[in-house]
Amino acid sequence: MNRIALIGLLSLGFGAQTLSAQTLPAIADTDGNGLWSLEEMQVAYPDLTQDAFTALDANADGGLDAAEVTAAVAEGTLLAKEG
Repeated sequence: MNRIALIGLLSLGFGAQTLSAQTLPAIADTDGNGLWSLEEMQVAYPDLTQDAFTALDANADGGLDAAEVTAAVAEGTLLAKEG
């Protein structure tokens, strides 16, 4: 999935307010492996799908690191759920 399609997909599911890197939600790394799994990310982003998660996983290691989450927020592809 290309980034343009991903932006549209994620903006439908996550509302209109973009997070800045300074306002990333606290996302627990419950298994302590240094990466966030889909399930861990879904605590902060409940509408995050497997396809969207896979697209955000730039290095395809099966988890999101801080750089991948920060990049997604900065690009506007990972948006905060309003409310």
